[in-house]
Amino acid sequence: MKKNLFFLAIGAMLIANNACNNLGKQNEDATKVAITVDSFLMTPEKWANKDVLIKGTVSHVCRHSGKKLFLFGANPEKTVKVNTGGNFSTFDIKYEGTDVEITGTVVEDEKIDANYLNEWEADIKKSVADKDIKVCTAESQAITGQKNDKAKAADTVVDPYADVKEFRKKLAASGKTYISIYAINCKTMKEIKK
Repeated sequence: MKKNLFFLAIGAMLIANNACNNLGKQNEDATKVAITVDSFLMTPEKWANKDVLIKGTVSHVCRHSGKKLFLFGANPEKTVKVNTGGNFSTFDIKYEGTDVEITGTVVEDEKIDANYLNEWEADIKKSVADKDIKVCTAESQAITGQKNDKAKAADTVVDPYADVKEFRKKLAASGKTYISIYAINCKTMKEIKK
């Protein structure tokens, strides 16, 4: 009789332990918030330091290091950066163009401040020959330059400093000394079959 009670007590402890472990996993899954790429991009700071589950289409995998990829939702021009982590030391380029589901932690990936923008501008100046520098007036009218791949019309010159100028406007409007750029550190990724 004592042996039966002993085994019954051990069995009850094992069942209780298993139930607690499962409850812990359910609570862990409940802390991951399912979001879309578009909702993430609207308010990325809202998700900072939180675990999320995000679905999107892979637009690009970095070929140099393989340590980052970019996801898009409704608009292929607007992407979320995903860094390697978890089971991934690198991302395979085979994922480009596929729909994936990623779980990970949202992190502040970069801080863009005035020094960052100055360095970026200097890099642009170094990367193009003086005769090819594309400069625009405050009204976005081309002063010098030549056509490039981003040009929409045959006679349009695209300002290579446009992104820097846009960030300068955002920085001034923010009232802060820097703009945070958020990314997701990947924990898991799986391809979504259609």
